[in-house]
Amino acid sequence: MSMALAGTLALALALAPATEAASPAPSRATRSQRSLARRGNDAILRARGPVFSVMAAPRLGVLFAGGAEVIQPVGFGAGLQFRVHALHLGPLRLGGEVQLGHTRFLQRNSVPTPSGSSARRFSALGHTDFALGPSFQLVMGPIFAEVGVAVGLGVSTLVRPFGPFIIDEEDVSDTTAMIRGGGHIGVPIRNNSSITIGATIHKYFSRKQVVARPSPDLPDAPPDTNPFDLMLEIVVGYHFMF
Repeated sequence: MSMALAGTLALALALAPATEAASPAPSRATRSQRSLARRGNDAILRARGPVFSVMAAPRLGVLFAGGAEVIQPVGFGAGLQFRVHALHLGPLRLGGEVQLGHTRFLQRNSVPTPSGSSARRFSALGHTDFALGPSFQLVMGPIFAEVGVAVGLGVSTLVRPFGPFIIDEEDVSDTTAMIRGGGHIGVPIRNNSSITIGATIHKYFSRKQVVARPSPDLPDAPPDTNPFDLMLEIVVGYHFMF
């Protein structure tokens, strides 16, 4: 009887389906992709074809070199960028960018009036930039980075009041070539929308010269400073891929 029981058990084991091997745990990259897909961020996962993106961002501007000697160095502005990345090399995508932006720096001044009192007027330095160039997008799990270098045109202006009337103003402007380089990190939220934070340095190839610190006692002081030189922009913006 024991032999019959042993034979029955052996037959049951032979007919039973093989136990499936436990599936390996999903990798961190796979979990990131699933999380992005669940939130509707499909553009960042695209394996082929062009990936388009647009970013709008307010700017914090910081002047360096001559600009910081002419006016207080912290300003504000905004920019718009359009990028397309069509060449896929693993997580790296290559393409190009076009961008347009403006940054303005203001400084409050007190100027003397003929009556002996003082009047409040403002100095202003502004940069408007238009540039295009190559762009690189790198997907790093749940986040991405975009880096680029662009060349283009810069329109720069400086207005400084030395008295209470318009005729007492110094008005300088220049249109020159410019180059900018930098990038940002993007954190996808939902439906291909992301929040970005980044920084870019601007170089304006202007040869304009002004007196850094004009004084009424030295009306014929020679120009000694280039007000349109280097600027850093820091951005926190909205980014959309499609």
